[in-house]
Order: sequence, then structure tokens, then C-alpha cells
Amino acid sequence: MFLFDESLETFEIFSLSHLLGVLFWVTAITLMIVFRKKLRGMPRFDRFIRYFLAITMLTFQFTFYLWMFWRGAASLELLPFGLCHLAMYLTSLMLLTQSKTLFKIVFPWAIIGALLSLVIADLTFAFPHFRYIHYFGNHGMFLFGVLYMMIVRGYTISYKSLWMSGGVLIGLAVPVYFFNQAYGTNHLFLSHLPGPAASLQTAVGDWWIVLFVAFVFALFHLIYLAYVLISRHSKDIA
Repeated sequence: MFLFDESLETFEIFSLSHLLGVLFWVTAITLMIVFRKKLRGMPRFDRFIRYFLAITMLTFQFTFYLWMFWRGAASLELLPFGLCHLAMYLTSLMLLTQSKTLFKIVFPWAIIGALLSLVIADLTFAFPHFRYIHYFGNHGMFLFGVLYMMIVRGYTISYKSLWMSGGVLIGLAVPVYFFNQAYGTNHLFLSHLPGPAASLQTAVGDWWIVLFVAFVFALFHLIYLAYVLISRHSKDIA
């Protein structure tokens, strides 16, 4: 089946395939912003889009698990302990339940995870391979999902909720760190930094994890700053 054709293992970062994947979601989010007022008056569409995003993300994810088992590539790295895994599952649950508490927790995770993943694109298979569709599809959908709930549904975050979100992430990171140490995994990048950042870890030495945590919290604050600035200039988004 062409969706699982191993010969499509030709993806290159910043290639046309990469840029088109990003452009699709830039276009979708732009259209959502442009038509946000009309979307607020469409309760049936609201229910459809929330359920569609959640169910599609979960379907893609479990299809990915089955594919990895079929390839004989299943490992403990597939456990949902990474930031994007957590963001995807919590965004799906938030969309189905319309939970404002879940939104406050997952919003920074989804923004950071999706933006970094869409730009850096840790991927080997190009379009139309399933893995390409799964990667750009799920990262784009949980990004679109949290932005939809903010822009169309009017969900908000606060500085207090930013710290709550960070606190939950730290609470999860502690057992994940020990799991990584016990089983040789790298969930949440707590064992080593990925790709090009590995050289930075070597240069910094044992302090790298402290700087990594500080970097993540700096990103949290940048996201909150962007949210505040946008809110001040647009009552529709606030």
C-alpha cells in the first residue's frame, strides 16, 4: 500500500514536502482567525470540528502504533510520556469535554510542542506516506485545537495558570526522568538533547538539564507574553 511504502523514506528538512506541510496549517489557522465571528454562530460546526480533531488525532496515533508493531520497531519510546504525546492526548480530551482546566494546562505544551516539531520536523518519510500525514496531521491538529478554543470559543489563560501548567509538567517530569534512567529512554528529552542541540549539551556539561528547564520556562513566558499582547489588541481573542 502506497501509504506505507518504505521507498518514501526521503524526507528532508525545509524541503518542499516540509514547507507544504507547514503551509497547510498556516492557511487553516489564518482562515479560522478570519472567519472566527461567523464560526461562533455555528454550534453544529463547533461540535463537528471538536470531535473531528479529537477522533482523527487518536485514530492517527493508534494507527501509528500498529504500524510500528508491524515493522517490528515498537519500543518503550512509544509510551506517551513526551511533550507532544501528552499534548495530543490532553488536547483530544479537552476538545471532547470542553474542559477549561485542561485547556489551561495543555495550552503552553501544545504551542511549544507543535511549533518546534513543525519547524524542526524530526521525520524521515515524505508525502504521501502515512507517517508524514500522521506527523504533520497530529502536530497541526493539536495546535489548531487549542487555538480554536482560544480564538473561537474564547477560552483564556492567566499567569497563574501558566505556573500551574509548568508545575504539572514538572510533576510528570520527575517520574519520567527516573523511568528514562531505568530503561534507557529519552522521554521529554531528559536523558539527552536531540539532534543539533546535542553539541550544546556537551559544551555545557552537567548543567545542561538546568538550562534546558530554564529554556522551557522561558518559552512558556514568551507564549504568555504573545497571548497578552494579542489580547490587548483584540477583544475578540481575549
